[in-house]
Amino acid sequence: MRAATTNTRVLHARHGLVMALLLLILSACSSLPADRSTEPSDTQETHCRRWFFMLDQQIKQHGVGDAQDQRIAGFPQLRVSRLAASFRDQAAQDRAAFSDWLDLLQAQGAEAHAIEITNLPAAVVDVLPGNEPASDNRQKVMTRTQHCAQVLSDLDRAAPDRRAALLDRAVVPDAYSTAARVWGMYALTRLPFAAGVRRWQADTVAAFNVAGPSEGASITRYVPVEPAKGYSAEAFASVPRNALGIPQLDEALRQQLLDRHAPVLALPVEGGFDRIGELKLAGDGTPDVDTTQPTVYRRIAFVRQGQKTLVQLVYLAWFPERPPAGSVDLLAGTLDGLVWRVTLDDQGRPLLYDSIHACGCYHLFFPTRSLRAKPAPEPGIEWLFTPANPPELGTDERMLLHLAPRTHYLTGLAATREPQGERYRSLPEGLLRSLPLPGGGHRSLYGPDGIIAGTQRGERYLFWPMGVRDAGAQRQWGHHATAFVGRRHFDDPDLIDQRFDVVEPSGAGAESH
Repeated sequence: MRAATTNTRVLHARHGLVMALLLLILSACSSLPADRSTEPSDTQETHCRRWFFMLDQQIKQHGVGDAQDQRIAGFPQLRVSRLAASFRDQAAQDRAAFSDWLDLLQAQGAEAHAIEITNLPAAVVDVLPGNEPASDNRQKVMTRTQHCAQVLSDLDRAAPDRRAALLDRAVVPDAYSTAARVWGMYALTRLPFAAGVRRWQADTVAAFNVAGPSEGASITRYVPVEPAKGYSAEAFASVPRNALGIPQLDEALRQQLLDRHAPVLALPVEGGFDRIGELKLAGDGTPDVDTTQPTVYRRIAFVRQGQKTLVQLVYLAWFPERPPAGSVDLLAGTLDGLVWRVTLDDQGRPLLYDSIHACGCYHLFFPTRSLRAKPAPEPGIEWLFTPANPPELGTDERMLLHLAPRTHYLTGLAATREPQGERYRSLPEGLLRSLPLPGGGHRSLYGPDGIIAGTQRGERYLFWPMGVRDAGAQRQWGHHATAFVGRRHFDDPDLIDQRFDVVEPSGAGAESH
C-alpha cells in the first residue's frame, strides 16, 4: 500500500519588524529566570504555556514540525503514538499505569521537541525570548523546554480534570481520508483496485515459488557489520516491564537484539539505483543516497498481543530511486525504501516477520508456526497476504532477503550462516528526523506531514479514491497506511491480535538462543 503528499519546507528569515513584534508580545517571557521552581505553580504554568505557544508557533512557521507522533490539544509538552493511545483504558483504571503512560507521552514529546529545536534556523533560536546571540542558545532553549514540560506534566498528573481530558484527547487518527473515499465512490472504485491487488499477489507468489536468484558474480549481498554475539535469551526473559507491561530494554540489549536479527540483502545490481546507502541532504534539502557507504537504519518498536507487549526490530534500507520501466511508469520516482520487521515473542524468539516499502506499499506477512491466520472480517479487503512460509533460523543463522532489481520487491526468504558480501553499517532510524545540511544547520528528511518531499509518484492521481493521500510517496514511521482496500497501518498496536491466533508456544522448533 502506498501513500504520500507533496511537502514544501521553507526556512523564513524574519525581518526586524516581525521579530520586534514577537518580542513585544512575549516580553513577559523574556525576563524570566531559567529556574522558576520557587514560583507558585499557577505562575509557572502560565509562563510555561506561553513558552510552548511561542516555541510551537516558530516550529510551525519554519516548517520543522516532526510528524512521527501526534500532538495532543491542550497538552503541548506531550505526543501520542498509536501504541501509546492503545493503553488509554489501562491508564484510566490504574494510577501507576497512568503515571507510566504520562511518562511515555512526555518522553515522546521531549524527543520531538528536541528534534524540532535542533532543526530550527540559528537566527530564530537566537531571538527567542531570554536569548541573546550566543553559541549555547539552542541548549538553553532545550533546557527551558524540558523544565516547562515537567511543570505541565506534574500539573496534569495531579489534577483529575486534566487526567480525564488527556485520556479523552490522546488519540491518533488513521491515515485514510473518508471524504476522499466518499467523493471517489469507494464502494464502487474499490472493485477494480481489489482486482489489481489480486494480480499483484499472484505475481508475488509466483516470484516466491522460484528458488531465488542463482548465486554468482551478478548477485550483490549486503551483510551487517555487527557480529551476532552477546545476546542471551535469559537476559531478554528477565527484562523488567513498567506498569503498562512495556519491556524496559537497556541500550546494550537493544543493540544486541538488533544485531542478532539484522538481515542480509541479496539482489542483482543493474545500476546505482539498486545500491543501498546513507541518506544525506543537499543544500536545498533535497535527499540523496550516498551508495559509497552501504547503510541500514534501524529502530525498536512494540506491538500488543493479548495481554503482552512484544518487541519489534525494524530495519530500513534506502535505494536512490525506483527507476522507470518505460516511458510511462506511475510507480517510478525518487527514493525507494525497504522495511523489514521482526516481531519477537516474550521469550525473544521470532513470532512474525513482515515487510513493506517506505510508501506503505506491498505489505507482506510471514508468520511462524506459532501463528494461525484469522479470516478477513469482510470479503475483498487487503487483510493478510502471506506469499510463503519463512525458514526457521538455526543457531548463528540470519534471514536472507532476496530482492528484485529496479523494483526492489521482496521475492524470497532463506536462512544463511556466515554470509559473505559487502558490509553495511547500521544507524539509528531516528537520525533521519534531523540530518545535517552542507552549509550548516539541520533539517528532517520528512516534512511536517510525515512525507518526504519530491518522492511523489504518478499513481497518486489514480489512487486517491482509496483515501490515501499521495499514494506511493515515501513517508515517516507512524504514517504508513498499508492497504488500499480496507484500512490498515504498519504501526497498528493490534495488528497481530486482529489477524492471528497463537496456536502453540511461540518459537517451538525454532531458534532457542
